[in-house]
Amino acid sequence: MTAKVNQSQVSQALPNSKGLVTPARLADLMVPVMSQVGARRSATQSRSQEKMERVLRATAALLDESGAEAVTTTAVAARAGVSIGWLYNFFDDRQALLEEIMVTGLVDLDGRWDAVGFSLAGPDWRTRVAAGLDVVIDFFNASPGFRSLWFSADFSGRMLQANRLHDDALAAYLAATATATRPDAPDVPLGIVTQVFGGMIDKGLDLAYRNDPAGDKHMLAEMSRASIEYLDRFLA
Repeated sequence: MTAKVNQSQVSQALPNSKGLVTPARLADLMVPVMSQVGARRSATQSRSQEKMERVLRATAALLDESGAEAVTTTAVAARAGVSIGWLYNFFDDRQALLEEIMVTGLVDLDGRWDAVGFSLAGPDWRTRVAAGLDVVIDFFNASPGFRSLWFSADFSGRMLQANRLHDDALAAYLAATATATRPDAPDVPLGIVTQVFGGMIDKGLDLAYRNDPAGDKHMLAEMSRASIEYLDRFLA
């Protein structure tokens, strides 16, 4: 997922990961980012919320059926049954629609991780990590639009930077939850260990789904095994 990014524009548009405070809950990882990517404002009234849900379902369906190039403000508005004027009250352009799919997807993933207690805490951290890995695999299999966007050429710019901020926040959160390290562990800061762990997950998903829409089960199993064994080198 390489992309040409205008770093000066991105850094002005999004917060810097060095300035982010590690949240107390996984469900809050995206809070510093989500207000600056995607929809320009939230739908507050119930009728607008229902329209917003239709817009996101329409965007996700177009992504899965025809790819990111099929997502235009006109096509989404028509499919969702909303006026183009209503759509522009919330989204600047098609890019903002795609960003919202990414943002809402990551918020959903974080909530699922919270629900299974994904962390490095306690002697049962392996069980917690295994549950977290199962969650991200299930999410990739079932989240409408997200995987199609993840592998598209449109996953770039602000989306790429927002995803990196999310990865950094997740690594910091996991490092903060670790409660015991091995006495013979290599002298590597836990923040680096959890960043490498996150990178192993990202690459494993990339390899597993790149050529197999259903996800190569052997690749996913190896991703889970190898990433847990890597953490085992450091955690007691």
